[in-house]
Amino acid sequence: MSEYCLPLVKVGGYFIAMKGSKFKEEISEGLTAVGILGGEIISAEEVKLPGLDDGRAIIRIRKIKKTPVKYPRKAGLPEKQPL
Repeated sequence: MSEYCLPLVKVGGYFIAMKGSKFKEEISEGLTAVGILGGEIISAEEVKLPGLDDGRAIIRIRKIKKTPVKYPRKAGLPEKQPL
C-alpha cells in the first residue's frame, strides 16, 4: 500500500492508513519500503471499531524526503516483488 500512496504525498505531509490485527507484522515487514519511498513511521495507534471483535490500528507515516522517480512501479509488481 505504501508504494502506491507515498509517492502522492508531498514532503512534510502525512499518509495515514488503517491496518488489521496483524499490523505489527505489517509494520516490521514494511519498514524498508517506507524508508525507500521517503517516509518514516511516526505512530501506530490501536483502535477498537464498533461491531468488530478483532483490533485495528491507525498508522501515521510522515514523508521526509522525495520518493525516487521509479516509484510507484506498474500495477501488480509491488505484490509480486515487494521492496
